[in-house]
Amino acid sequence: MSEPEITPELLIIMSAAIAAYLGKNVRIRRARFINDQGPSSWSQLGRVSIQTSHTFSTTK
Repeated sequence: MSEPEITPELLIIMSAAIAAYLGKNVRIRRARFINDQGPSSWSQLGRVSIQTSHTFSTTK
């Protein structure tokens, strides 16, 4: 299975999105695709963070 290619157009799009977010021009030095093999630790941590933010008060 060959890896997908990161085209110059994709790099331009990523650079523009990052520049719009940060408010300044950026230079992408390296880019690569990562394998999606199930939930990552980042997504798991995000879900835990959201779930723990839902606190309920038991007192009235």
